[in-house]
Amino acid sequence: MMKRVADTSVPWALTAAAYAALAFYTVFTLFPLVWLGYTSLKPQREIVQSITAWPHNWTVENYVQAWRLGEFSHLFLNSLLYSAVTTVVVVLLALSAAFAFTKIPSRFTRFWYGFILMGLLVTISSAIVPIFVAENYLGVINTRIGIIVPYIAFNISFAIYLAAGFIRSLSDEIIEAAKLDGAGYLRMYWWIVLPMSRPIVTTIAIFTFQACWIEYVLVYMLSSDNSIRTVQVGLSLLHGQLSFNFGFLFAAVVIAQAPLFVLYIFFRRQLQAGFSMGSVKG
Repeated sequence: MMKRVADTSVPWALTAAAYAALAFYTVFTLFPLVWLGYTSLKPQREIVQSITAWPHNWTVENYVQAWRLGEFSHLFLNSLLYSAVTTVVVVLLALSAAFAFTKIPSRFTRFWYGFILMGLLVTISSAIVPIFVAENYLGVINTRIGIIVPYIAFNISFAIYLAAGFIRSLSDEIIEAAKLDGAGYLRMYWWIVLPMSRPIVTTIAIFTFQACWIEYVLVYMLSSDNSIRTVQVGLSLLHGQLSFNFGFLFAAVVIAQAPLFVLYIFFRRQLQAGFSMGSVKG
């Protein structure tokens, strides 16, 4: 007697509703970005006439003026410096710590891992006053090192969490085989763990770079010298000067966020691979 196979097909109405919801979410998410992009290419008089209409006369003058008035040249270099240095240091420290926590036996591993993850509960806004007092006492207010060190501190906990999840998923047999061959932990880390951790390295690097690039409060509070400030602070100051010139403001926003879009476009596959291989298995 043949067994009857249960019908597991999804009703067409439910499928249609799901696709409609996804389409609505896509339009709802992308429209502000598209609107921001084409409005930044409109002359000011067209923006005043209709802020949502498609441009009749395309122009890049808004970008030229925004770059000049906002002094974005040195602000860009500062943001790039802070983000790049922080990203390199965080990636190296996170992978090293994650390897120690997951592959090197120790009676204190669980305690120190939990202690470091408590950093996820601390936000920049809640710690800005103690940081300001400490840096003022140490004399590093208005210095680049006074910005980079807190950046590293606030990004390291999440980076270790991601790296530990990924490295924990690596086969223990590989580590044991390396031990039998006489390899020490430093050699295993450099020649085995690092090459296999490429996906999570990219994920941590993108998240850290993005967090540093969009950060505003820390730089604003710890610096009064525009020569060491970042794009985000410059954008807020430009908003105060040109609050009614929407073309310049929109162009400045696009300039400030463009590196993040480029970063995601080029590394989106590695980002997805890092999450799928680390978070799922970890």
